[in-house]
Amino acid sequence: MNGHGSFSFELKGVKELTRLLDQLPTVAMKKTVLRNALKKAGNPIAEAAKANVPVVTGRLRDSITVSPSLKPSQRKGRQDRSVVTVYVGSSSPVAHLVEFGTVERTLDEPRLVKLGGRWARITTTGFVSPNPFLRRAWHAMKMPALGIFADEMKNELYKSAGRLAKRAAAGKLTAAQVRGLSK
Repeated sequence: MNGHGSFSFELKGVKELTRLLDQLPTVAMKKTVLRNALKKAGNPIAEAAKANVPVVTGRLRDSITVSPSLKPSQRKGRQDRSVVTVYVGSSSPVAHLVEFGTVERTLDEPRLVKLGGRWARITTTGFVSPNPFLRRAWHAMKMPALGIFADEMKNELYKSAGRLAKRAAAGKLTAAQVRGLSK
C-alpha cells in the first residue's frame, strides 16, 4: 500500500494490450472492450463482497453488482464520457451504514414507529459497528481481478477483431470503422 485507498502493481503485457487496443478503429469499440473486461474483472470482487456481507433478509447481498453506471442518487454530476468506469458495489440505501457503521445520536424530534404491531417512540438512533464487507472483498480480490482483467482484455480484443473482420468480409463496415482502419 502506498497511501490510503491506493496500491501498486505490475501488469505483464500491458504494452501489447495497449497496442492491440489502439488498432481498433473506433472509440466505441475500444470502450466496449475495456468495459466488458472491467465488468468481468469486477465479478470476483462482487462475489467476495456477497460472501462477506451480513445477511438478514438477503436484500443487501442481492443488491451487490458490477455495473458501468451508478444509480441517480449516487451520481455527483455528469460523468466524463471519455472515461470507461465500472463500479462494484451495492444499490441498497443501507449499504454505506453497514460498511462504515453509524454513531448513536439523539433525534431533534422523537419519531413514532410501528414495531411488531405496537407503536414505539424513538428518541435516539442506534450505534452500528462498521462491517467493511466491500473493502475486505477489494483487498482480498484486487490482484486476482487484475489478472482476470488482462486475460479478458485479450479475449475481448480478439473477439472484437473477429467481428470486425467478419463485417469487413461482408462489406458492412461503418464509415467510422473504415476511417479508423485507414489511419
